[in-house]
Amino acid sequence: MRKQIVKVSEQLKHPLFFSAEEFVELPGGHSLSAPPFFIYELSERERPWIEEKQGLPFVEREWSQLQSQLEEKFQQRDKKIQLEMKAAIALFLMKLFWSNGQPVQLNNWKQNVKKLDIKPVNVEERLEFIFNRPYSYHSYRQVFELMSEQEKQVAKYSILRQKK
Repeated sequence: MRKQIVKVSEQLKHPLFFSAEEFVELPGGHSLSAPPFFIYELSERERPWIEEKQGLPFVEREWSQLQSQLEEKFQQRDKKIQLEMKAAIALFLMKLFWSNGQPVQLNNWKQNVKKLDIKPVNVEERLEFIFNRPYSYHSYRQVFELMSEQEKQVAKYSILRQKK
């Protein structure tokens, strides 16, 4: 199988994920929680954010596996959690943007998040906290709560949409 190397678009540039990298190699599989993160935005072939029921189940599956790994590592006070925390943050961002029918947009993320309809309360401030301390236990707890709250917001929005 040929390696696929793609250019990192401006919308994905963020110091936590793709700071100076111009190009990344796409993996053969479809793991959302392994680098490079945001493979669908990078490849631009499939667009799971367009169909709500298509992309969000991927995120949920990966999150449930990752969550147990992170819990275990934090309980054991394992300091090697950078990769898993980046994955957790990436999964939340996918859930946040995809549930609003949009690809993840990290460049000017604050302005982009403000425009979203379906989102947890104070998500901008909470993401700022997470981005400033991405590998702390408190950031993990914030991501955990944000995932749960976004799930509730998606359900609420879905019910309201059905009533119309």
